[in-house]
Amino acid sequence: MTSIKRPGALFAFFLFLLILVLTWFFVASSDYYDYAAGTIENTASIAPLNKESLRAGQKKKPQPYDTEVKYRKFYLTIPGAQKVELAADFNRWGKDPIELKAYRKGYFETSVALTAGEYKYVFLVDGDEVLDPMNEDRQVVNGRRVCIKTVK
Repeated sequence: MTSIKRPGALFAFFLFLLILVLTWFFVASSDYYDYAAGTIENTASIAPLNKESLRAGQKKKPQPYDTEVKYRKFYLTIPGAQKVELAADFNRWGKDPIELKAYRKGYFETSVALTAGEYKYVFLVDGDEVLDPMNEDRQVVNGRRVCIKTVK
């Protein structure tokens, strides 16, 4: 005669554990849905419940400048000059000189790719520092007068 196996203590323990976990899951999920629906009192002060209030709470820090690269012209009219270079904080104050191209009647010009920000510069005309006469935005840096070009 064959004997029928009855569930052992280990099987009963796992069955009890499964029922316990499922009960906890459904209770916790109903609390979550009550919270999400806004039916639990005083939850709005803890966390906003809709997208609009979430977005209102997020303050974006405005960027003072954008990061797009823009070409800016530097030009100087100085008749009789042989060589004009641009010395600026973006070229290590002339250690990597940018030479302006000579055009007719003492007009020198170059274009430089810059991102947004403030840049300090002077012109080197035949080795002597000359401020940009077209730019009134000037500053003294380390005892040296320089012009400021603002790129927005």
